[in-house]
Amino acid sequence: MIKGGSGGAVKFLLYVLIFIIIVFAFVFLFIIPQIKEYKSSQAEYSLNSKQYEILQEEQVGLEEQLKLIKAENEKIINTFSKEFNIDDFTAYSKKYFDDVKLTKIHSDTNSSALNIYQFSANLKAQNPKRFYNFVKDLHLYEGIVKINFPITISSQNNHLEIKFNMSVYSMSSK
Repeated sequence: MIKGGSGGAVKFLLYVLIFIIIVFAFVFLFIIPQIKEYKSSQAEYSLNSKQYEILQEEQVGLEEQLKLIKAENEKIINTFSKEFNIDDFTAYSKKYFDDVKLTKIHSDTNSSALNIYQFSANLKAQNPKRFYNFVKDLHLYEGIVKINFPITISSQNNHLEIKFNMSVYSMSSK
C-alpha cells in the first residue's frame, strides 16, 4: 500500500486550495487596483494628447496670423524699431521753421519705449501755412512722432512763435 493514502491527497488538495486563495488574494489586492489605475491614466493621457493636438493646431494658426500681420505692418514695425535721433529731426523740421528747439522731458510713464520731447519753433511768416505743411508731411519722417495738444501759436513782431509737445516712439534700450 501507498503510505499517506487518502490523507495525503486531502493534505495536497488543502495546500492547493490555500495556494489558490493566496493567489486570488494577491490578484484582488495588488493587480486589479493597478489595472484600474492604468486604465485611468491611459484615459487621462488620451485626453491630454487630444488637447495637446488641438492647442498645437491653434498655435500654428496663430503663428500664421502673426506672420501675416507682421508682413502687413512691416513698414510700421521697422519705423518703430529705428532709434530717434534729435539732430536728424531738428534738420528735418528746419525745412519748415526758422528757429527749432527740441528738449527731452522726463516722463512719469513706466514704458521705456516712450520718449517725450518739448518742441518749440519760430516761424517768420504772416500765416501758419508752413506749420500746417509740417503737420501734413510729418508722416513722411522716418520715425513715429505724435503731436500733442495744446499747440500754442503766438504772434510777435511780424512772425509766429509755435510751441507744442510731441511724443516720440522709439525702441530705446536702457
